Amino acid sequence: MVTLAIGLVLTLAISMMVARQEGIRRGVTSGNDLTSNTAYAAYMVERELRSAGAGFSQATAENYGCPLNVSRNNAQLLPSTTAFPAPFAAIPQTYVLAPLIVHAGAGANGSDVIAVATGHSGLSESALPVVPNSPAAGQLRLANTLGLRGGDVVLLSQQGVGCMVQQVSSPFAGGAVTTLTFGGTYAANVINGLSISAFTARPFLSVLGNVTGNPPRFMLLGIGDNATLFAYDLLNINSATPQGLVEGVVDMRVRYGVDAAGGAQQVASWVAPTDVNFTAAALTAGTNVAQDNLQRILAVRVGLILRSDLADKNDVTPASLTMFGTLGAGLTHTYTVPTGTTNQRYRVVEFTVPLRNVRHSR
Repeated sequence: MVTLAIGLVLTLAISMMVARQEGIRRGVTSGNDLTSNTAYAAYMVERELRSAGAGFSQATAENYGCPLNVSRNNAQLLPSTTAFPAPFAAIPQTYVLAPLIVHAGAGANGSDVIAVATGHSGLSESALPVVPNSPAAGQLRLANTLGLRGGDVVLLSQQGVGCMVQQVSSPFAGGAVTTLTFGGTYAANVINGLSISAFTARPFLSVLGNVTGNPPRFMLLGIGDNATLFAYDLLNINSATPQGLVEGVVDMRVRYGVDAAGGAQQVASWVAPTDVNFTAAALTAGTNVAQDNLQRILAVRVGLILRSDLADKNDVTPASLTMFGTLGAGLTHTYTVPTGTTNQRYRVVEFTVPLRNVRHSR
């Protein structure tokens, strides 16, 4: 009996040690997974934002705040004729061109949605002046077409007229020839009632990339169902549906880093995307003030909150989490942890992305 009792005690002790060790192991594994997921989420978002404005920021007067007209396979793509797919249904169907716009509270559970536009021409960032009165069905004229090739996606824009995306026809190869011809997936003579022949007075052409290898990225980023961060390709180059990027993202908030009006091209203060001068509606109004404010946004501070899948027996997270605590009163955001999930691990990450193309725009 003594031997049996000792054996039972030892068995119980070993079982408790194994259970405790397993709990520690699961906790460490969950924490490590959350850390890795957090780093990956920050990387994915930063990658999309860091080149915002590339390809079209050298003609801000024509491009910033311009409602974009896009056709794909002879069907109007932008302005969208229907609401964007979830989780972006709250975003206006008319897409206004800008390096980066934050739609405050438009995502799941009041999270922010980021609209970011990036060109990938790789050849030239300068806007090319178009010969006045030369745009006609399927073509226009430039001083020369050096560097242009078939499949290039270009932006035709003119103040007071609008902007439209076109595609250079294949097998076009630029050089001394001055006539640039259009054809392919994104070529159309009329989009949403706007004709290419309407660009007569002083239009410009900006090279955004090529459909093969280095296409432009006009994206919406936001949180949708199942705590998933989604990306939606507004040009439908790679997909016509939102694609999940990272799981476990429960909140995303953004703050603008702006310089002073007429400032020295450095961040002087941080503002929320709910500020009266920096709401999505104000920045896309197409006015001179809106264009100036778009050029004042030199950086963004992004805050993400991620949650692990593993639930512990005890609470491991406080009832609320704070983002942007170092930016001062009025800029912080408090996230209330949903009831019943404080036994799951949460992680807050913040990072700043400079918008270099905006800083060097003109």
